[in-house]
Amino acid sequence: MQLTWLEDFVELARTRSFSRAAENRFVTHPAFGRRIHALEQWVGADLVARTQPLSLTPAGKLFLDAATHAIDVLHAARAQLQDTVQHPEQILRVATGRTLASTFFPGWYETINQRFGPFPVSVSTGGAQEVILRLASGDVDLLVIYSSPATRLLIDPQRYESVTLAREMLLPVSASDAKGQPKFRLPAGDATPPIPWLAFSQSLTLRGVLARHLAGLPKKLSLRTVYQADSYESILEMAKRGAGLAWLPQRLVQDDLKQGNLLLVGDADMRIGFDISLYRMRGNANALVKAIWEGVSADAVDEL
Repeated sequence: MQLTWLEDFVELARTRSFSRAAENRFVTHPAFGRRIHALEQWVGADLVARTQPLSLTPAGKLFLDAATHAIDVLHAARAQLQDTVQHPEQILRVATGRTLASTFFPGWYETINQRFGPFPVSVSTGGAQEVILRLASGDVDLLVIYSSPATRLLIDPQRYESVTLAREMLLPVSASDAKGQPKFRLPAGDATPPIPWLAFSQSLTLRGVLARHLAGLPKKLSLRTVYQADSYESILEMAKRGAGLAWLPQRLVQDDLKQGNLLLVGDADMRIGFDISLYRMRGNANALVKAIWEGVSADAVDEL
């Protein structure tokens, strides 16, 4: 099957005339007819009802959508590839979490872009295991991720190296009550009912960070899970609606704290520090990746 045949068929469907379509395609009428016939043989069905006026068969109508889509996709891919060949800029491929993609990555990218000069970047997002697999398979050059016991177990230090980009905090937050006070407070006394809790699903990186911190508190908190999600943004929305107490990344909640949509609760020992880390595969030969790595390594935040 040839792309020319698809373009012939689309032109025939547009003009509803073999002679006019052949003329527009700069081919003789007999040759045009042979190409349409060859396409029908490839499809395995008659596409054109050779009547007066010419019309498409039901199979032809169905195939017209597929042919039009295929032509658009192929031409778009060709144009993109030609542009890549003509303008062979290095594209930095980065994988990161969905929340980091909006709260941290834009500012970090702006900083390195200014430092190393403008360059294109392709960002893909997903859950922790998903983005780690993209780094492992070579689909991306860099990984920006929340650092946790789980991620450190999944990423082999013999194959990958890391550098700390920034500090982050998990903050306990609550919506306010009618008096402007936190609807949920920390810590809860033994006599009070368990605090409604908006919890992280197992797939979220920060679940392990939070669990380890809570387990290490001198006195166990009385929490009752009322909502669980694999999205920090979803938990944020539920917290603002007053559904329960939540621990959320500072960069995610800072605007809502300023606007009074959420209130910070608990003492300092209820706030949990952790890292935002950058990973790359050892031996990555990409010159742009190497330059960025050396630059950010020199500016790396000291370890906790």
